[in-house]
Amino acid sequence: MASWLRCGADDAARAIRARDAFRGADARDALARRGITHVPITSGAYPSRLRAIFDPPFGLFGTGAVANVLAVLDSSPVVAVVGSRRPTGAGRRLARDLSGALAARGAVVVSGLARGIDGAAHEGALDAGGTTIAVLGSAVDRVHPRRHVPLADRITLDGAVVSEYWPGTDALPWRFPARNRIVAGLADAVVVVEAASRSGALITADFAMENGTPVLAVPGWPGSEMAAGCNALLRAGAALCEGVDDVVAEVPHRAWQQAQAPASASGPAAAVLAVVAREPATVDAIAAAGGLAHADVAVALAALELDGLVAREPGGVFRAVSGRRGRADGG
Repeated sequence: MASWLRCGADDAARAIRARDAFRGADARDALARRGITHVPITSGAYPSRLRAIFDPPFGLFGTGAVANVLAVLDSSPVVAVVGSRRPTGAGRRLARDLSGALAARGAVVVSGLARGIDGAAHEGALDAGGTTIAVLGSAVDRVHPRRHVPLADRITLDGAVVSEYWPGTDALPWRFPARNRIVAGLADAVVVVEAASRSGALITADFAMENGTPVLAVPGWPGSEMAAGCNALLRAGAALCEGVDDVVAEVPHRAWQQAQAPASASGPAAAVLAVVAREPATVDAIAAAGGLAHADVAVALAALELDGLVAREPGGVFRAVSGRRGRADGG
C-alpha cells in the first residue's frame, strides 16, 4: 500500500507552502477564526485507532462537531460505506438505505464525500438522524467535488468533515488513494456497495484488510461492470453484505442498538408498503400490484411518507426506506 501514498516533488512543494502559511505561534488562532479545528497526533483527542495504521496522518483538520465526533469513535461502532462514483440507481439507493439503517442502529458512518456511493452514504446517515464523517482528499476549505459543498455543510451540523491536509491544499489525484487509508483506519468495518474492477473503493478495502478490519461486499449481477469489484472481493474472502444485519454480525460491539420496529401499518398502507418493499414503483404500479384504488394508494403513501417508511424518487417513483427510526421502543 505504500505505493499509493507517494507524491511528486511539485505536489510536495505545494503541500509545504500550504502548511507554512499557517506556521507560527498564532496558527491555531488563525485556524479557529476560519472555523477549522486542528487535532495533532500528540493530542489525546486524536483517534487512537488511526495511530495503529500504516503512515498515520500527523494530524487532522476538521470542520463541524469535530471534538464531539472524535470523542464517540471509541464508544460506537464505526462503519465505512464506499463505492463507485458512477453507481447504478439501485446501488445508490442501497448505499443510502444501508447507511440509514446503520445510523439507526447507533453506528457512525464514514465515507469520502465523493460522487455516487459516498454521497449517498452520507445522505442516508443524515436522513436517519445519525452521525457521519467525511474524509477529504483535499483541505477542508477546498471541498471536492464542489457540488457536494451543501452536503458538507449539512454534515458539519452534527458530524465532521476532516482531512490530513493543511487549509488551502487542493484536490490532486494521488491524494484520494491516500485519503482512503484514513477512511479504512477509522472504521470497524468497510462495506463496498458497488465497484468496478479498478475502483478506488477497492483501495479502501485493501487498506482495511492490511489493518485486519473486516471487509464486506454487496454482491452484484455477473457481467455488470459495477459488480466486478464487489464480486472479486467476495471471491477473495470478503463477507457477504445484503443488509444491516450482516454488518452487525461481522462487527461485535456493545453499542449496537436494537432494530426499532416501524410504525404500524395496516390495511391499504400495509399493502402499499409490501409492494414498494419489493421494488420501487409508481402509483399506477402500486395500485395494480396491490389491487387497490388509486385514491387509497395516495392516502397510504402520504401516511407512509410522514412515518419515514417510504420516500419519493424523481419521476413519481416510491421506494421503501429501511432502517428509519420508528415510534416503538428500542434497546
